[in-house]
Amino acid sequence: MTIHSSNIFAKVYNKYFRMILKHEKERYTFTGGRASTKSSFISIVIVVLITMFPKLNALVVRKTAKTLRRSVFEQIVWAIDKLHLRYTKERKTGFKIPKSEVSALPITYIRKDGTKQQIIFAGCDDPEKIKSIKVSQGYFGILWVEEKTEFTPADLQNVRISALRGGDTFYIFESYNPPSAARHWCNREAATYDPNRVVIHTTYLDIPPEWLGAAILHDIEQTKATNKRAYENIYLGLATGTGQNIFENVELREITDEEIAAFDYVYNGIDWGYYPDPFAWGRMSYDAAHAILYIYDELYLYKHGNIQASNALREYLEAQCLDENGKPRFNVMDDRIEADSAESKSVNDFHAWGWNIRGAIKGAGSLEAGFKWLQGLCKIVIDPKRCPKMADEFTLYEHEIDKKTGEIMSGYPQGQPDHGMALTRYATEPIWRHAGE
Repeated sequence: MTIHSSNIFAKVYNKYFRMILKHEKERYTFTGGRASTKSSFISIVIVVLITMFPKLNALVVRKTAKTLRRSVFEQIVWAIDKLHLRYTKERKTGFKIPKSEVSALPITYIRKDGTKQQIIFAGCDDPEKIKSIKVSQGYFGILWVEEKTEFTPADLQNVRISALRGGDTFYIFESYNPPSAARHWCNREAATYDPNRVVIHTTYLDIPPEWLGAAILHDIEQTKATNKRAYENIYLGLATGTGQNIFENVELREITDEEIAAFDYVYNGIDWGYYPDPFAWGRMSYDAAHAILYIYDELYLYKHGNIQASNALREYLEAQCLDENGKPRFNVMDDRIEADSAESKSVNDFHAWGWNIRGAIKGAGSLEAGFKWLQGLCKIVIDPKRCPKMADEFTLYEHEIDKKTGEIMSGYPQGQPDHGMALTRYATEPIWRHAGE
């Protein structure tokens, strides 16, 4: 079977594909914007390398083990299927995909002579586990570090030392979306010359539009029209920040279904909008014992009047709690919502339609008090897959610099997208307003 490369990855990656197969470099750092398909390309390359070189095994790592199954594991499975390389009894060769849904178990490549190679997935939340990973045949010659920004330089050094040994040919792949702050260690390191490394920067502009789909293209154009700096960072992969992040305690990671099921109490917030500001709803939970806020659900709507927004939010929430007969298991409108009280009509409308909603108290100093409480938390954990817009807002929100003096301006900036932060402040008002009492 012949598969043309143009059917499996964008042309921009052709020269790097040839470079990798020739082993011209040992290390390949993939930066760039969201929707640049860099993870798809890396997964294709790893599968191809395994089939080409019988001694190679691959180790794929992320910072935490809980994120493996839904991300890199599924990405590798996608590549295997794209290349039609699943194991079959008739061929007696191919990749065997584990059926367990619990974790990202090893994927095994079985050759016609019976020898086996493995693609193993590991989280680095327990460094000792990385040291203990072994393969029965060959050696770890391939390492993929996904979401490199989650790691520290020491983390990655330990992974390389622990995993890459016992052979003479290695391939290291690193992938991430560049942080907005130019001072971030990943941005600085990518700019540092390494004769054995190539930095590959791609964006959605390098990808055929039909591969991306209408939804992501619409979001890109919306971001480009309303927030140029966010567009340049998120989709062009540029370090656009001043380095003066207001929230230094944000952690972007998957929040699992198991974690969400264990939350004792949830908080909901709404920031009203129509266009270009959105109607924004979000959900979160608070761990008071450890001062950690978990933000794990959002819905942003544009050009929705109150009745349309109410119906859309109800439908969105009901779809998450359907029983075996396709009916909602409970009334989703019963959950308490704290909303921006500046639009009393909107609050009253939602209340009349059956929502358990009230206007946040707000008042003089409420913005500063709410933001200072958020800044003082041990962590603000945001799931970037479930809440991409809130993750972007929190990480891109920065103090402004006075262009004349070069000094950091006091207070909180106006004009930068803050809908997610506003609804978070409203949702958690019952906590922070009484925190010191």
